[in-house]
Amino acid sequence: MNTSGNRLLAGAVAIVAGVFALTWLTSLTFTLRFDVYLLASLVLSIDMLDLLLRLHLRRAQATQMPGPSIPLAAAPASGLGVQIPLRPYALVFAVHDLEGEVDLFVEQMAPYRDRIWIIDDCSTDRTSLRLRAAGWRCLRTERNCKKPAALKRLLEQLPAEIHTVMVLDPDTMIRSSADGTPDDLDTCIREFQASGAAALCPRVRLRPDGLLVSLQQLEYAFSFCLGRKCLADLSITAGVAIYRRDALEKALATHSLSVYAEDLENTLLLLGGGERIYYDDRLSVQTEGKRTFASWFSQRVGWWFGFLKVYVERQREVWMLARRSPMAFYHFVVYMAGLALAASPLKAASLILLLVSLLNGCDQLLGTALIPDTPLTSPLLFAVVYVKYLLLTCVAVVLVVPARERAGMLAVAPLYFFYALIHLAPMLVGFANWLCLRAFGRRLYADHYDAAPRLNGLRHAA
Repeated sequence: MNTSGNRLLAGAVAIVAGVFALTWLTSLTFTLRFDVYLLASLVLSIDMLDLLLRLHLRRAQATQMPGPSIPLAAAPASGLGVQIPLRPYALVFAVHDLEGEVDLFVEQMAPYRDRIWIIDDCSTDRTSLRLRAAGWRCLRTERNCKKPAALKRLLEQLPAEIHTVMVLDPDTMIRSSADGTPDDLDTCIREFQASGAAALCPRVRLRPDGLLVSLQQLEYAFSFCLGRKCLADLSITAGVAIYRRDALEKALATHSLSVYAEDLENTLLLLGGGERIYYDDRLSVQTEGKRTFASWFSQRVGWWFGFLKVYVERQREVWMLARRSPMAFYHFVVYMAGLALAASPLKAASLILLLVSLLNGCDQLLGTALIPDTPLTSPLLFAVVYVKYLLLTCVAVVLVVPARERAGMLAVAPLYFFYALIHLAPMLVGFANWLCLRAFGRRLYADHYDAAPRLNGLRHAA
């Protein structure tokens, strides 16, 4: 985090601590109604119960840390001790208007050049010309069809002998593994090929770049080091993933080819068809986070819109997958449909209660008496829930995040509660976009994935 980010963080923490301490001192006469407290602490309760369950599942796995989420042979080899041959693989990219970043892309990906295949998704600049002039393999589409459709086209052009593909974004870079040793991409892919799984999800990390990106780093750490790690061979792919080529081709054959939640749709198609996906944090990639609140909000609106869109359209695959194991039922039905979708109105009510409680604490501190003192506005609601969520976040960081990353993430832990609450806003807007598009053919908010906000139907949304 840069100097200005450190100052902002220190100031924010000081303000939060001061408001909390003074709020507590000026509200000792208030009592909490149990039903009001339960509603106000809904986000805390959901996150705490989910954390405990996933920690138990991750601990029960017979895997190393760091390492894959399923047991794999340490060194796939034949009975004679000869290493199993590495089958051909390719690193594939779908790019659009990359001319300004071509030099950086070429520099970062130079070590993998012989394995890279690129498709230019109808750029309006000289992306394909510059890449071809530099000697890189680059196809080009005649119209902008977005990442899934572009990749489908690229797979059709790859040599038949290529068994495995690693899908990457142009702003990603393969980095060192979680324990500090250099990544051995060949070893990870050789083990993946020997496993017979359909896909492998690496860990995705963000390049440090200010306070907002630091909060996203903590969110990503929870999502990958715990969320995907605990799912064993029922994990979820990210925008960057390794696929068995025939499995990806089969998924894209029935894919909606929408850019919205395209990785979740791949996951449901593969797992719903009986395939396996595992997570391996020995292989990690680094990408850019969202530096501004506006770009972050737009991205998250698109994510939640895509989540609801894919979940509704792929209900058949969800139910086929849910029957595979109790954990599959919990994650893909209880967690996704219940805790993420059905509970969203209650989460919104929880956000309102906590906001009013915080404002009443400030009101008490300033002595303005603008907010009436009732059980629904008690300053203790915010104070108690905040402290408990902060403790939960710190415990989760210590138990989940690799040791060398903990200090930086503990530094932003005091603000993560606010980040989690603010995240409810783009979630609700994304859900509202889906409902309005279904009912009225247009969205409330045009996220950055959406080139044409006014549409005639959901299937043409992306």
